[in-house]
Amino acid sequence: MRSNSALRVLFTGSLRLKCRNACCQRWYFTFNGAECSGPLPIEAIIYLDQGSPELNSTINIHRTSSVEGLCEGISAGLVDIAVWVGTCSDYPPGDASTGWNSVSRIIIEELPK
Repeated sequence: MRSNSALRVLFTGSLRLKCRNACCQRWYFTFNGAECSGPLPIEAIIYLDQGSPELNSTINIHRTSSVEGLCEGISAGLVDIAVWVGTCSDYPPGDASTGWNSVSRIIIEELPK
């Protein structure tokens, strides 16, 4: 509603990462198609070390997690907010998913300055 406020966003739900070798994935929010730059990006990462090569096994972890933060400098009006899954710099990607077998929620709140 106001251009001099901050948006508080919260995702809570299941985050999953699976890989045979070391891998990393990043969950992050965008606002009107761009990541928040003020004060910082809103993100979370999951990194997994390698599975057991001698047992030919993979690591497949499901975690209930939260990703939360504040974003400032957004113009008043309709805002498109999304949660994305991307790669971590300098690490190979894994098989990531969001919201497995559980309820996921996104909560958005405008906070006046």
